Amino acid sequence: MHITIVAVGRLKPSPLLSLVQDYVTPLHWKVTFKELDPKEEAKSTFGEKFLSLIPKNTFLIALDEKGTSLSSMDFSHHIEKWQTQGESHLCFLIGAARGLPPLAQQKAQMTLSFGRTTWPHMMVRLLLVEQLYRAQQILSGHPYHRE
Repeated sequence: MHITIVAVGRLKPSPLLSLVQDYVTPLHWKVTFKELDPKEEAKSTFGEKFLSLIPKNTFLIALDEKGTSLSSMDFSHHIEKWQTQGESHLCFLIGAARGLPPLAQQKAQMTLSFGRTTWPHMMVRLLLVEQLYRAQQILSGHPYHRE
């Protein structure tokens, strides 16, 4: 499976980037990041530019605090279900201060939340890749996840 993460902002060399890479590196799934400069958010073309980063024929998951909150087990079961149904490319959408462009939000087949707390968009990347790693471990029967 291929996973694309479309996000506003560029994750620069930092301890946060190092942590993101620590979770992405061992994933069996190919992960691609597509980033949009946050200065674009104030422009009238922001929505179009954001949408242009979304690969064709992907299952879109918007990350938003108003979305569905899943346990790690439920998240892994969703990924397993999508794979079983033939989804070969998932695309996660991460907005910035103003959230996601409305059209991107509307196109999403699922809206996912990491809780009602508002997280900095750079930290959401870390939370997402950790949950992807955790899902992979759950699906492979590895004891990384404990319930």
